[in-house]
Amino acid sequence: MKTEKVSVNLNPVELGQIDYLVSRGLFDSRSDFIRTASRKSLEGYKDEFDKFLREDEEVDSSDKMLFGVAYVHIVKSELTRLHANGRKLHIRVIGVLSFDKAITPEDIRNTISYCKVGGKLIAKPEIKAALEEIAYL
Repeated sequence: MKTEKVSVNLNPVELGQIDYLVSRGLFDSRSDFIRTASRKSLEGYKDEFDKFLREDEEVDSSDKMLFGVAYVHIVKSELTRLHANGRKLHIRVIGVLSFDKAITPEDIRNTISYCKVGGKLIAKPEIKAALEEIAYL
């Protein structure tokens, strides 16, 4: 999975502790330690993530639900199929949500009833604008 670069400020004692663990071979690098520590910390928030994905709001029973902690890519053929069947898509994602370049703002208006992303949204500006119209937060 593609990673993003972040910057972390640590005091000299914390950094020294990390460097010691790396020198002992317990971690490959400072980055390895920080990734491992982040993953372990995030495991403790599973209930919080579940709450985000299952927050109460009115959902039409005919909506197709898409919930997940993942990388989700929406393709035009899926939206076309939903529209042909008179259904809409209700989306909640923690991670990355991306939209195929062939998707138009009209596709969004016709097929997405709700979209909430905790993380990164990858879409053309006109797609982001269409999502904002239908309750993208």
